[in-house]
Amino acid sequence: MRDIKQGKIAPVYVLYGTEQYMMDELVRLIEGKALDEASRDFNYSTYDLRETPIQLALQDAETFPLMGEKRVVRASHAVFLTGAKPPSGVPEHDLDALTAYISNPPDYSVLILEVAQDKLDERKKVVKALKKDSIVVECVPLKEAALIEWVIRQAKRYNVVMEPAAAELLIMMSGTQLRQLDKEIEKMAVYAGEDGEITEQTVEALATRELEHDIFRLIDKIARLQIEDAVRMYYDLQRLNVGSSETKGEGEPLKILTLLARHFRILLQVKALQPHGYSPQQMASMLGIHPYAAKLANEQARAFSEKALKGILHRLAEEDVRIKTGQIDKVFALELFILGLKDMMHPTP
Repeated sequence: MRDIKQGKIAPVYVLYGTEQYMMDELVRLIEGKALDEASRDFNYSTYDLRETPIQLALQDAETFPLMGEKRVVRASHAVFLTGAKPPSGVPEHDLDALTAYISNPPDYSVLILEVAQDKLDERKKVVKALKKDSIVVECVPLKEAALIEWVIRQAKRYNVVMEPAAAELLIMMSGTQLRQLDKEIEKMAVYAGEDGEITEQTVEALATRELEHDIFRLIDKIARLQIEDAVRMYYDLQRLNVGSSETKGEGEPLKILTLLARHFRILLQVKALQPHGYSPQQMASMLGIHPYAAKLANEQARAFSEKALKGILHRLAEEDVRIKTGQIDKVFALELFILGLKDMMHPTP
């Protein structure tokens, strides 16, 4: 990344992984450094390797640029670099031609190969050649600290300030996908105005929530014995997480039940760790959850006894069976479950 920003562009790049936004940003950066605006339309081309053989992309890359110094060729869905089975109808790719190109690429072209897979097949001759003679970049979701830093940097790109606590809350509420986070930051930056600040209050008010975050809020209502509010919130979730009116409510109770079971299981695990004096950060690492989620779970777990948590998980398992065997309506089952929680809870001092 640093080399690209300094204008040191390699002749061949391989971008692989599951973070498509990161790939797109890298390509945008390479384009910006390799091509000038006047000649971009003549010297930038894209190929979908599910439809076009690699040899056509190579022919393009070997063509001299027009009205500029560089040509950029972007070839996506290079599944032949992985161990994955290619979809039916894929053209035959001449990998020997690609290997030959890699060993002696023209200095006036940049070839970018992309594949949305988490591994390359390093046993393949072409992959070995790429690892030896090209720049290979793994594009994977950022870890917690790096992701928070990225969110803060992205806010600066939109000319606003964002504190780490607000960035952490946004990640917790909207997920870890960079494209979605970028959309959320852009929206909040418009609200905050140039040189403004995106605060935790801004995030709470404007962020698009993942269902999982709303489950935390629902459990928070239950932990505070605000059962009527919890029931109202449950029905709000029904309305928020459906598609068209024809499918209103379909599937959502089971999804909510699954997430409730997951979070109560986390609370039980946190409850077991609390006597040992672990910090929320340590708990997050041990349980494989987000640190902000661990912080909330650590607070919520104090409202339940271990016996109550085990009882709640048992009851959720029973409701799951009753719903799936048609013994009870799924929407009504979860409403009854929430209403019955007050009697099941045993708050600890």
